[in-house]
Formats: sequence, C-alpha cells, structure tokens
Amino acid sequence: MDWEKLKGFIKLARVRHTAQVVGIVTIFSIRSHGFSTLSTLVILSYLFLFLSFFLLDDAYDYKSDQIVHPERAIPKGLFTSRQVYFIGATALLVSILFASRLLFYQFALFLVATVLGIALIFFNFNSLIRAILTAFQIWIVFPISAFPDLKILIFGLIVGLPHIGGSISKHFIHSSGDERIGLSAPPIWSKYIAALTFFLSAAVIWLPVLLDLVTWLYIPPIFITFVCCILLGVMALKGHYPKVYFYGGIGMISSLLAFLLESA
Repeated sequence: MDWEKLKGFIKLARVRHTAQVVGIVTIFSIRSHGFSTLSTLVILSYLFLFLSFFLLDDAYDYKSDQIVHPERAIPKGLFTSRQVYFIGATALLVSILFASRLLFYQFALFLVATVLGIALIFFNFNSLIRAILTAFQIWIVFPISAFPDLKILIFGLIVGLPHIGGSISKHFIHSSGDERIGLSAPPIWSKYIAALTFFLSAAVIWLPVLLDLVTWLYIPPIFITFVCCILLGVMALKGHYPKVYFYGGIGMISSLLAFLLESA
C-alpha cells in the first residue's frame, strides 16, 4: 500500500470538514427517523456528496494550488487532476443514487444542495455572495436530515449563519495567496458584515430557549457557542483572523453537543 497516496487522499477528502457535516446529518436523521434505512440513506448521501465536493474543488483548483498550496496531493504529483475529477464525479453519482431513495421533499432539497455546491466550485462568486450561499448550503442540511419543524429550522440557522462570517474571514486569511493568482482581495467593509453575522448568531442561539423549544440541557454547551460567536465578532471587527478556525471549530462542536443532548 502506498501510504503517501493514502495520506494524500485523506487530505483531499477534508476529513474534518466532512465529519462535521456528516455528524450533523447523523444526529438529526437518527433523531427524526431512528436507526432506519431512511436515516442510513441520508447519512450515506451526504457523506458521498461532500466527499465529491472536496475532490472536485481540488481538481478544479489544482493550477492555483501549485502556487498557493504546493503541499496538496495534486501539486505533489500523488494524483492527477483527471483521476481526482473521476473519483469526485463517481462519488457525486453515488450520492445522487442514494438520495433518490429518500422522501420526495428530501430528494428535492438534496438536488438544490448539489447544484449549489457545484456552482460554488466552478463559478467565481464575490466573497459576500459566496459566504451567503455557503451558509445556505449548511442550513439546508437540517431540513433534509429531519422533518423541517420550527426547531430544526432554527437549529439550521444557528449553524448556518456563522458560516457567513466564517467564509468572509477565510477569504481575508487567504487574500495574499488569492492575489498571487490574480483574484481580488475582499473589500474592507465586508469585515463588518462578518462581525454582524457573528453577533447576530450569538442572539439567534437563544431563540429556542425563548420559544420554549428546548430543555435546560441545551443551555450549558450552547453558552460556549455563544461566547465563541462574541469572540469571533470582536476579532472580525479588529481584522484578526488567525484563530477563526479554532473558535469556529469549538463553536461548532459545542452546538452539536447542545443539539445531541436536546435530542437524547
């Protein structure tokens, strides 16, 4: 076995990011549908969908990665872009085949998520539009995974909304590399949009409590998410982005823990 290629493929698959999405899907599909064929199909559909997104994204960006990210699998020569395109397209097809067995509304939403993901890969949207579309892509995971009642829609908003600020912050983090390959830097004013969405997220977190949709078990872990959102908002205002991934990751994990305890 070629361990170097295996490690390269694991990096292509973005295991941490894929695990976050699949974790959300697993929690809510099992909560809504139990340990059933339907919940298994939802989980497998999203597993292969996000795997395909990351593979296709790296295959499409391999020329710029040769300049900005030469350590990635394709620039290093572990895989060719054609190989990664083929694996990504195959994973996409498998995801759609699994999703075609879902309930009609789930399959319809899944196709929307698929088209949106493909558009984010192959079209050069400006940073704000990309951020909004990315947040919507995360939000739509929730009504696909579980019956879209008010609590599920708000939970989706709690996770999706901070991704607007996160996506804009990510653009600032990578702006120097983007400029090297001819892409424009994000406008300075967009940092205020990022901060606003983080602060708004900190408020939305408490909606389930105010609407009496959750028990007290929700409060301790979601308070950690609240603190992370406040910190992220302050950092965005100051233009300090290096720890966005760190606090964003903590906020995501604590949110999932709150949802999991609430679903227990």
